[in-house]
Amino acid sequence: MQDTCMWNAPPGFRPLKSASAPCSPAKPISMPRTRSKSFHVTHRVPIGDAPYVRAKLVQVLLLMLNIGISYVFDKLYSEYCIGLSLIFVFAINAGDRVDSALKDMAIVMKQQNKADEAIEAIKSLRTRCSEQAQESLDNILLHLYKRCGRLDDQVALLKNKLYLIQQGLALNGKQTKTARSQGKKFQVSVEQEATRLLGNLGWALMQQNNYIEAEDAIQKSIINCTT
Repeated sequence: MQDTCMWNAPPGFRPLKSASAPCSPAKPISMPRTRSKSFHVTHRVPIGDAPYVRAKLVQVLLLMLNIGISYVFDKLYSEYCIGLSLIFVFAINAGDRVDSALKDMAIVMKQQNKADEAIEAIKSLRTRCSEQAQESLDNILLHLYKRCGRLDDQVALLKNKLYLIQQGLALNGKQTKTARSQGKKFQVSVEQEATRLLGNLGWALMQQNNYIEAEDAIQKSIINCTT
């Protein structure tokens, strides 16, 4: 009889479940993760909400934006980069990851074709950085000097770095350092670093038409390669 009543029930009618019927607990609604750990690992962005982390996130997003949009938005991208430099300055003043903040700020300024300003920023703010960061800052300065055509500064810095190697003070007193190229890490010895610096010094001296010193630097570089 009950089956007949159910059969003749109006369309859309559903009987209520018994109060004693088992019921599975409701599953919590999972919220989408906007920034997963893989994002931080891939783009080397620290986790947190500190001033440097915010600046780094903006830098990564702007880089992704510049790659994904057309040249029509280049001016807008450049204006945002100016603001990004100020965010890195805020992180430096706040004492938050000063080493990384200064290096990233210099790179952003270089991308804006403001290499001269990046040089002055490094010179004025590098005293706030740790001793371990000084070598990396010198390497950034070398790239900036080369881009600006400041050969005298480039030669002087290269000679200073070679002097530190002779005194055993380069690479923070270690025999090797970890370098990165195209996302891959590898070890560089003191001898390999000296060879690279001598080659760069020889090239810079040639640009100054100082062929005698350039030849001497290149010969030393070749000797280092063969020993």
